[in-house]
Amino acid sequence: MDNLPKKKLLKFKSKIIESKYINHNTKNILFSVPDDFDFYPGQFISLILFINGEEYRRPYSIASKPQKNKLELCIKILPNGKTTPTIADLKEGDEINVLGPMGTFYVNEKSLNKNIIFISTGTGIAPFRSIINNLLENNFGKNITLLTGYRYKEDILYEEEFKKLDEDYSIFSYFRILSRYGEENEKGYVQKLINENFDLSADYYICGLKEMVNSVREHLESKGIKKENIFFEKYD
Repeated sequence: MDNLPKKKLLKFKSKIIESKYINHNTKNILFSVPDDFDFYPGQFISLILFINGEEYRRPYSIASKPQKNKLELCIKILPNGKTTPTIADLKEGDEINVLGPMGTFYVNEKSLNKNIIFISTGTGIAPFRSIINNLLENNFGKNITLLTGYRYKEDILYEEEFKKLDEDYSIFSYFRILSRYGEENEKGYVQKLINENFDLSADYYICGLKEMVNSVREHLESKGIKKENIFFEKYD
C-alpha cells in the first residue's frame, strides 16, 4: 500500500491469556506474543490449528493496538465451522501456533495528513479498533470517523469502548447502524451513515465481507471519491 518497511514474519507458539464472549457469538481472545513481534495496526495473523490430523490456517485481523507481549483477536464462532468450535474451546494457558504479522491493510502514509473515515460491518471492526486506538494515542492531527453496521443489536461489538473514545477525543466520532432491526433513527445500512457523514476530502477504509465492501466502494465512487482514496480488506 506504501513504502513502509515490512515487519518481521514470525512463526511462534502462543499461550492463551484470556478468552471471553463479547456478544452472543463472538469471542475476544488475548494471546501472548514474543518480545520481537511487531506489527502495523490493521495487519493480521494466522492461527495454525491441528484438528483430526489435519492442519488448518485461519487469518484474523489483530484487534488491539501494539502492546508488549500480547495481542487480541475478535473471532466470530460458527457452531458448524471447521475451526471456530476448536477456537471457542481454547482456555487460559492453552498453547496455539501462530504465524504473522501479514497484510498491507494499514493506514497509508498519505492518509496521515487527511481526515479518515473507517467503515465496517460485523467483525470487520477488528482492524479499525487497532488502528483507531493507535492513531488517537499517537496524537493524530485530523478527524477520525468510524461508521459501523450490524444486523441486530446483539451483534454489536466494542460499543461502550468506542462511545468512550468519542467522549474523550474531540477528533473522533462513532456512528453505528442496524440493518435488520432497530429504532427508526438507527435502522439501515452503512451507506446511510456515509451520506450523513460524507467528506469529499477524506480517505476511506472499508472492512467486511466482499458484498458489502464492493457495494460501499461503488457508493463512494458515485459520490466523487477517487479510487486512490479508498482502501479495503475483504473477509471472504
